[in-house]
Amino acid sequence: MLKPKKKTPKPATAPGISASGNALVRIVGSAIIVALVPVLLGFAYLLTARDPGLQAEQISQVSSAYANQQSVNVQQLVSRLKARLEGAAKSPLALSAIEGEPGDLPLIEQTMKDYFPEVASMHILPIGKMGTAEFERGKQSLRNHIEVDLVRRTSIGEPTLPEAYQIDGRWLTSLATLVSHPQILESRAVIIATIDNQLVTDELNAMDTSLGRSALQQFYPAEAKERIDEIATAGTGAITSQTQYAAIENTNWNLAFTPSQQLLDKLAVSSMPVISVFLVFLVAIIAAAAIVLLLYPRVLASEVDKIIQAADRKTPLVLKVPELIGLAKQLRRATLRSLRQSGAPAASLETTTAPPAGSPDLSNPLTTSILTEGEEVLELDMDESSEKLAAAFPDHIFRAYDIRGIAKTELPDEMVAKIGGAIGRLAQKLDQQAIIVACDGRVSSPRIKTGLIKALMESGRDVIDIGTVPTPLLYFATRYLDCKSGVMVTGSHNPADFNGFKIVLEEQTIAAGGIQEIRTLAKSGQFTVGSGRIIREDVMPAYIEEIVSDIAIAIPLKIVFDAGNGVAGLVAPELFEELGCEVIPLYCDIDGRFPNHPPDTSNEDNLQDLVAMVRQEKADFGVAFDGDGDRLAVVTSSGEIVRSDVLLMIYAQDVVSRNPGADVVFDVKCSRNLSQLITRHGGRPVLWKTGHAFMKEKMRETGALLGGEFSGHMFFGERWYGFDDGMYAAGRLAEILSTRGASLDEILAELPESVGTPEILIPIEESRKFSVMERIVANADFSSGKINTLDGIRVDYKDGWGLVRASNTSAALTARFEASSEGGLEIIKQEFRAQIALVEPDLDLDF
Repeated sequence: MLKPKKKTPKPATAPGISASGNALVRIVGSAIIVALVPVLLGFAYLLTARDPGLQAEQISQVSSAYANQQSVNVQQLVSRLKARLEGAAKSPLALSAIEGEPGDLPLIEQTMKDYFPEVASMHILPIGKMGTAEFERGKQSLRNHIEVDLVRRTSIGEPTLPEAYQIDGRWLTSLATLVSHPQILESRAVIIATIDNQLVTDELNAMDTSLGRSALQQFYPAEAKERIDEIATAGTGAITSQTQYAAIENTNWNLAFTPSQQLLDKLAVSSMPVISVFLVFLVAIIAAAAIVLLLYPRVLASEVDKIIQAADRKTPLVLKVPELIGLAKQLRRATLRSLRQSGAPAASLETTTAPPAGSPDLSNPLTTSILTEGEEVLELDMDESSEKLAAAFPDHIFRAYDIRGIAKTELPDEMVAKIGGAIGRLAQKLDQQAIIVACDGRVSSPRIKTGLIKALMESGRDVIDIGTVPTPLLYFATRYLDCKSGVMVTGSHNPADFNGFKIVLEEQTIAAGGIQEIRTLAKSGQFTVGSGRIIREDVMPAYIEEIVSDIAIAIPLKIVFDAGNGVAGLVAPELFEELGCEVIPLYCDIDGRFPNHPPDTSNEDNLQDLVAMVRQEKADFGVAFDGDGDRLAVVTSSGEIVRSDVLLMIYAQDVVSRNPGADVVFDVKCSRNLSQLITRHGGRPVLWKTGHAFMKEKMRETGALLGGEFSGHMFFGERWYGFDDGMYAAGRLAEILSTRGASLDEILAELPESVGTPEILIPIEESRKFSVMERIVANADFSSGKINTLDGIRVDYKDGWGLVRASNTSAALTARFEASSEGGLEIIKQEFRAQIALVEPDLDLDF
């Protein structure tokens, strides 16, 4: 008996997890279709409507141009012949036909015809006293009723037009003019001249006949049924829909031009570029879809692995796919809840995690944590001495309107972090959540910018990184982006080993008070704690576009740009090429070591290469920028260096001419010729402290439309935002020169002149310069002049003025002198030397 086989039981199948299709493929496929439909429609429109339309329009325009040209040629031929006939009608020879005997007419006609070798025949017909032509020789002298009618209408003073007619298969054209005797009023005659239309044909053949067919048409508007004859032709072909017509003045003629196939082939618009672009676009779409299909699953799988691995931990988890964050949170909650219920230890409970960067160490009894306005604030160790704090935060790097020091020793990472934390704290107090950050091209700038961004983000501020750009682009970004505050990492015009910060809060460059508040906050260590985010923006295209839309250069200029290997080399050449100028770049590649010359444009020794290049290239002018592009120096085509107060005179003339009564702000180092010029042109001069932050503050206060410093900072409130921008200032100068149609040397020759010194630096220890300046102001006796202590001490005399002040940017006092003559200048310098020596005999006064 056979036993039935036992059936092997199938494994039980629990409900599983599977995939139905591939949503990513469907989405990418749908995206390709959505992208291709409008693209196909667009290219179809280009190929079937736009390109043929453009071709037809181009053919029409070219044919019309040829028709017009031929009509002008024929009209000029007729006008010349008509004018010569009218001149002949006034000649003694023509008058003799009226006065002489009838038998003399053939000789007179032959003599006159000798002056018209191009005419086929010429006749003079006297008009009788009854006002009719006399045909003693019969009508054989006139060929047909057309010539008879010409003579009749001419004899009674009617205006007549050239008339063409055909005789024996040959086209002729006749013209008539009246001969009147100035003294014998009742005696008149008519001159009728006839040309062979081969003369007109020769004129039409002067143009290349391979381009098309030219036909001179005569129409007869007086006839009941309009008739048109071709009275002269050149080239071959027939009238088509592409024929263009041009009327010929003072005739019943038209010129019809029909393009030849050769010309049509030249004007044909090829469809290959459009097809090529479509194929490239199609390949790009397919390649993009392939990249998504290949890479996104890998990224997704990697992110899922990270979520699974971190599910039982409380450690931070940063994902690249934001849509997975919810899943990661839910999985972590479920996993940790399961672990707690089972009693198993979670990985995050077994290890001690480090506190977030910048958070307080509550285990250290030497530090305290306080709360301010709901935010966590940190303090430095309480046992740090004030002497150590003072050494860590030297006064001289916290200057009047920026922070600046030697990058390696005075701005190490720790100092950058504290300054960044202080800026973040100050921004929080001003309710500024986002801060724009940028840097120049110095070697130390990337390090400092990275540390600054980290500190700002740890303080809870969001950061908009606009990259390596000139300082004016940071200022522009605070107006262009939805963010009013920013920090520029730059050493400005200082040597390569320097660096620092220019700070804008709520669209205002902070000056002495704000800088000192940052120093105080940095020393205190009271920094807000948070977790900011960073985004990156490129504002250079918008900056260039806005300037190009504002500045109009009527005549293209040739300009040499010396960026001194500074960051302005990234922007200025491209900007001025967009403005239509010919650009000669000099040291426009960025090199933070400044190998060719220091980035200080106020030192005329640094401009000698620019002077040489301007002369060599025969440029209209040259421009040099400092290390971060917020100031400029200018050189004329002859190589003359234009001092900034003189340059400001040119700007003032331009701005005040459009805005009578406008305020113009300038610093104490500027020539008093500037003040007189502004007043003479109807403006209001405003003398103010040196320093870009001070100048911008004064311009806001007064509503000034223009400002400038002797150092080369130029501020335009008219048509621009009022911040210092060397590149925009160069554009305004180019606009003035191209509009006035004069060279810079010619414009300078019209300005008032004086004898003056450049800015003179008197070296002195950083720690002593302000106290020494205070003693000079308090004790020097300049009673022979008018004293102004707004910024240092400026003394105005009848013949000139002198100035000495403490520099806000370097370890020096600065001096400048001006007079109407060399002798007067020396007298002023001598008085300053004597008075300063009485107060500070140790100073080395090199002037």
